[in-house]
Amino acid sequence: ADSILTSFVRVHRTLDMEEAADSLIRDTIGGGVLINYTSRFIVRDAEVVVSNGLNEYIFEYTEFFWDEDQIFEEVYLYPGNDLNPQPGESWTLNVTTPGGLSITGETIVPPMAQIFTEVLPDTFQLDQTMEITWQPMADNYQIMNVGNYLGYFGYDYYYGGGFSCGLRQENIIKPEEVSWTYRRDICDESYDQEWDEDLLLLNLMSMDNNYFDYFIRFGEVEFSSSTIGEGGSGRSFGIDGGIGVFGSVGIDRHLIPMIP
Repeated sequence: ADSILTSFVRVHRTLDMEEAADSLIRDTIGGGVLINYTSRFIVRDAEVVVSNGLNEYIFEYTEFFWDEDQIFEEVYLYPGNDLNPQPGESWTLNVTTPGGLSITGETIVPPMAQIFTEVLPDTFQLDQTMEITWQPMADNYQIMNVGNYLGYFGYDYYYGGGFSCGLRQENIIKPEEVSWTYRRDICDESYDQEWDEDLLLLNLMSMDNNYFDYFIRFGEVEFSSSTIGEGGSGRSFGIDGGIGVFGSVGIDRHLIPMIP
């Protein structure tokens, strides 16, 4: 639900006891024989429709898609460019399969996350303490992720990236909270090394109640991803007729040059 992120839907199903979890595929393109396994949990022929009550948006199954800093595999994506959810809007999800299975979902788009960038320093020194402030929310939780830009997007492996030790941190923000004091965690001195020019990335994400409940409040493992989270509760949030979550988020980002 944000211009920084690509909206997507994953559709899985449960299997009968006699069904294998994977299917074997023989690929003979190019003269050779490649053996691949594909999951039977994934539903690839569903009809997926998302609506704001005025317009319907049909999502199409996609095996692989790369968009900016995101890689999507085996998901449903909207092929157009006119999907633009706004804060406070109610959106619904309808999924049906040729075999007669169906689920519905509903989410209310959270307020847009907003970092108060005007009070942040122009540069960040590695031994510096920094006060980060944002627009507080009355009812919605937010999460702040901070880390070096190259490491966040997986580019720092070119030169080791040891200097990034202690930079990556996250903070779950309760409604009405307005600030967080950020400082680099203490690291082993052996990690201090020469490093390429890099930026400190501040990533603030607001969450609707469905997303927060599924990934954080009732999540089985610690929340760690700024985009889609990790783990889950095994329950249903914003979903009727199945297990999972139909949620929405909003993201604000800011970059600050780092100096040793």
